[in-house]
Amino acid sequence: MATSRTIRAVPLPDKRRLRIFAVDPLVSPLDDPVVTVEVDWEDLAPGPQGRLVQVIDYDASARRWYAPVDLEDRAVLARDGLDPSESDPRFHQQMVYAVVMGVEARFRRALGRHVALHGAPRKAGAVQPLRIFPHGLREPNAFYSPADHGLVCGYFQASREDAGRNLPGGAVFTCLSHDVVAHEATHGILHGLRPQFLAPTGPDVLAFHEAFADLVAILQRFSLPGFLERAIRRSRAALDSADALFEVGRQFGEAIGQRSALRSAVGPTADPKALGRTAECHDRGAILLAAVFRALVAVYRRRTADLLRIATGGSGVLPPGELAHDLVGRLAGEARKTATHFLDICIRAIDYCPPVDLDFGDYLRALITADRDLVPQDPWGYRAALIDAFRDWGIYPRDVFSLAEDSLVWREPEAALATDRADFARIRFDRSPQEAPSEQDQRLYYQVFHAFLTRRNDPRAFKLAPDRKVQIASVRPLRRIGPDGRVKNEVVVQAVQRDPEGARGTGLPALLGGVTLVVEESGRVRYCVYKRVHSQERAARQRAWLAELVSAHERGDRLDRQGKLDVARVIADAQSFRMIHRGW
Repeated sequence: MATSRTIRAVPLPDKRRLRIFAVDPLVSPLDDPVVTVEVDWEDLAPGPQGRLVQVIDYDASARRWYAPVDLEDRAVLARDGLDPSESDPRFHQQMVYAVVMGVEARFRRALGRHVALHGAPRKAGAVQPLRIFPHGLREPNAFYSPADHGLVCGYFQASREDAGRNLPGGAVFTCLSHDVVAHEATHGILHGLRPQFLAPTGPDVLAFHEAFADLVAILQRFSLPGFLERAIRRSRAALDSADALFEVGRQFGEAIGQRSALRSAVGPTADPKALGRTAECHDRGAILLAAVFRALVAVYRRRTADLLRIATGGSGVLPPGELAHDLVGRLAGEARKTATHFLDICIRAIDYCPPVDLDFGDYLRALITADRDLVPQDPWGYRAALIDAFRDWGIYPRDVFSLAEDSLVWREPEAALATDRADFARIRFDRSPQEAPSEQDQRLYYQVFHAFLTRRNDPRAFKLAPDRKVQIASVRPLRRIGPDGRVKNEVVVQAVQRDPEGARGTGLPALLGGVTLVVEESGRVRYCVYKRVHSQERAARQRAWLAELVSAHERGDRLDRQGKLDVARVIADAQSFRMIHRGW
């Protein structure tokens, strides 16, 4: 007698496993540079081409197309992707896809909402993917191009005289560096989150872009399996001497004869006067980078002090020889937790930054506010470590009474505000973080908050100028879950104003001002982070800074080799984000 069987559909997996290089290839043959990472599952066309990323492998220098990798091929799926290879362009395509998707996932988790990989506007409710060119140019460079909404990775020959551990004259591919790809992807995401941070209105704006991209690239690497354990074992638990953890672009730097990584978060002793001696964006950004990692090491030491006391019988001094496997695992676990929390703080702080004219002091206040807002209790002293480290490097916010935590946190608007609960009830917080708001929802949100800022309330309550048009730059509903399990439904709103008169003498089309609001679903404004558009002090600082920038170009200290430039060209040059600036 025949029996009927119910055949159930097999669900798709949540993750796709792919192999990548955790560290730059050929840098340390004693270590295995290969790790297997997991990225969110999606159906992929050859390229790979997905919803968020489109890899286009055209080599403009050689005028040839490389065959696209098919990550849906059964043999490729069964082997966790292609075998790592420096010579196979299809692995290069796999590598850039996996790294960029990992960076996107980290931002999405930290921010609690969908994240665009670049600053291009969405059309017809669709997400325009980030275009990645693994072999986009034949020169020692890699950059995010705002105009092309893409990442361009270069390749080049290592120095024949001083190639470090590279093969002299051998091929070096920037697309095979986790650091380089993550760094440039972060530029794209930050451009989408804060497009006005491309305007070089002060020495810290572009420096922040570079420091933030390095922060994400380095801290993201802490999550790679096996990599952290090897670094802990080699440094004998001293995180601040684990150079491999804190370097950016080791192979790149050695290949061009630098004999070191391009940059490192482990540097000299903190110097509170260092900021006053440099205006170059990478050098200045390195100071912010060093401050954050100084705080990270301080918290790691606090979190591991008891483990080291137990392992050493109370002395805290490790005996010579190999560290025990279980001790390495525990230390790496604490380091990974510390780095993950710092990365979440650094990313989440973007929502608490002013929409324009950021300086490092603003970012310190954003870091403290972002962490305190979601994690009120701070038993390990993350916030105290950040305040101490920024002070040690001479980074101070303006307009605060002290460096106490309470003084640094951003405030609510001073005036009582009128809200319309019916309007705010129409904002959706149930959307998946992977789902971008529809065009219809976006229009609704813009209407709600434009009315909130200009008609229901006096704009001056938000430090906006009543005589200038208010432009809603973005409205982003989000859902975050704190460590205590509490769910926070909030909206981050950016509004921008322009004052052409105030920009006279700066070379900019207008002096920018604006406000970032963090608003509860009830309509209560939790935080108001602003830059006044009619600020004579800011206008004077911008004139002085842009005059210095132009003067540097005229002296040949910057990038251009064609003689004197006008201010518009200077600004355009400064807005290109490339892996290295020197030597252009």
